[in-house]
Amino acid sequence: MTMNNIHFVKMKNTKSLSLTGDYCYLNCKHCNKHYLKNMATLKDIDNLSNMSSILLSGGMNNEIKVPVYNFVDKLKEYKNKYNFKYNLHTGFMNYSELEKIKDISDAISFDLVGNKETMMNVYGVDKYKDMWSTFDDLINLGFNVKPHITIGLNGGKLTHEKDAINILKDYKIDEIIFLVFIPTKGSFFENENPPKIEDVVDIFNFAKHNIHDVKLTLGCMHPKGIYRKELQEKLLGIADKIVQPVQNTIDLAKKLNYNITWSYECCVF
Repeated sequence: MTMNNIHFVKMKNTKSLSLTGDYCYLNCKHCNKHYLKNMATLKDIDNLSNMSSILLSGGMNNEIKVPVYNFVDKLKEYKNKYNFKYNLHTGFMNYSELEKIKDISDAISFDLVGNKETMMNVYGVDKYKDMWSTFDDLINLGFNVKPHITIGLNGGKLTHEKDAINILKDYKIDEIIFLVFIPTKGSFFENENPPKIEDVVDIFNFAKHNIHDVKLTLGCMHPKGIYRKELQEKLLGIADKIVQPVQNTIDLAKKLNYNITWSYECCVF
């Protein structure tokens, strides 16, 4: 009898840092800068020396890029000083900008939207071609790139997810990280509902059957409470990796004799 495997991730040793403070040029319907407010900034980095890795994020500038390339020397200095691993958000950088950040990057978390209509509706800009162009460049330059797909990005409705998966079929990738839309206070979509749990499970199954030899991960961004408990329970046996597992999920995996492994920083590592 083959034993089922599950990898659990508890985010203890990674801290998110915004390179732009709480500034973002965009006013996306699902976020409205909300997630930037709780992030550390570059001036706090010496206080993070107990972390093993940093998620370098931030708001977008008017070219829809996270301007990591402006901070490379400083970031390199801290990387050498504290032995940090860096996971980067890039936005839609061009080839030469990506080259500048190559030697500080240990992983890239790259959000993909499956069609132009969803991008226009949620982000308010048409950078669809730029997004895939940056993704191509990341692959071609040999970055450790981890595509992220937000299920229900468009106000909890499924509108782009299968399109994104179908496009990814043509790429050599080792993992897809799925996030799940969280209605966020102060955003345009704050009164919408998360996608139905069965719809999220359906997207995972669609990916599993359409892209082989790729790990499927439930990332850290998914609704809390009963929703999280039920979703994680249903994804046991489908997902290869679950971030921030609740006790019920851990207990169930033990009861079902899963082979459980653990890690304690951002799931891209």
